[in-house]
Amino acid sequence: MKDYFNYNEGNLPKNSFKISPSQLSKFFDSTSQWYREQVLGETPEFTGSTATYLGNCVHASANMYFDTKAVDHPAIINYVNSINNSDVDKQIILEQYPIMLDTLLANFNPCTATDAEKFISYEILPNIYIGGTADLIDTKRKILYDYKTTGSLDKIRLPNSFPRPYYFQQLSYAYILKKNGIDIDYMKLLYITRANINRISPKTGKPMKDYPSKFHIVTEKITQEKLDFIESVLKLIAESVKTFKEKPELQHIIAQDYRLKRPKYKIFKD
Repeated sequence: MKDYFNYNEGNLPKNSFKISPSQLSKFFDSTSQWYREQVLGETPEFTGSTATYLGNCVHASANMYFDTKAVDHPAIINYVNSINNSDVDKQIILEQYPIMLDTLLANFNPCTATDAEKFISYEILPNIYIGGTADLIDTKRKILYDYKTTGSLDKIRLPNSFPRPYYFQQLSYAYILKKNGIDIDYMKLLYITRANINRISPKTGKPMKDYPSKFHIVTEKITQEKLDFIESVLKLIAESVKTFKEKPELQHIIAQDYRLKRPKYKIFKD
C-alpha cells in the first residue's frame, strides 16, 4: 500500500541541500531558528499536535480519494491509533476527519486535477535545491491547490487573502513548476474547518452555537512580477546557505545568532 501518512522527501542527489517551501517565511521571521533546524539539523521542539495529525489524516484521505475514488478508513484508524503522543486527542481526530473529508468532497473534486502529492524540485545553485510536495496540481487549468485544515469556529475568521507563510510556500511551488516547463496561472488554498457542534458551555452548562464544517477558497493570481520576487527570495537563501558553508567565520552573522561565533556544529544535517 502507498504510504499516505509520511511526507514525500523526494530523491535529490546525495549531500545536496534542500530548501523547504513551507519554511521560507521562517528564514526571514526566525532566521536563527531556521538555520539551526534546516542547516545544522537541530530537532525542533514541536513534535505534532491534535491539529497537525488531523490535518495529516484529511490530506491522506483526500489523496486516497484522488488515487482510487475511495478512502481506506481502516488504514487511517490504524495510523491514528499508532500516534505516540499523549498531547494528541485521538478521539477528536477520528470524529473530525470523516466530517471534514465529506465537506471537502461536497464542494471540490480532487480527481479533476492531474497530480496529487507530487514531489517537485529545481536547482537554484549547484547542489542547492528548492523542493517539496505539492498537494494538488491541475496542469490543464493551470491551478495549484493546497489543503488547509483549521479549527476556526466560523467563516468570518477564515482569511480572504494568502497568509504570508502560505504565499511564500505556494509561490515557490509555482516557480518550480514554471522552471520545469509547467505554467501556473492561479494558486488556491482550500480551507476545511472542523465541525464545532453539540458543544456544552463549561461555564453555563448550556448548549453553545453550532458551527458546522465549512469549505472556503482563497485564490491568488500568479504574475511574472510575483515569480521574479520569489526567485529573488530563493536565490538569496541559496547564496546565504552557500556562504554559511564556505565561510565559517561568518556563520553567526549570517544566522543572526552570536552563539554560533565559535561553531561546534556540522555544516549540513545528515
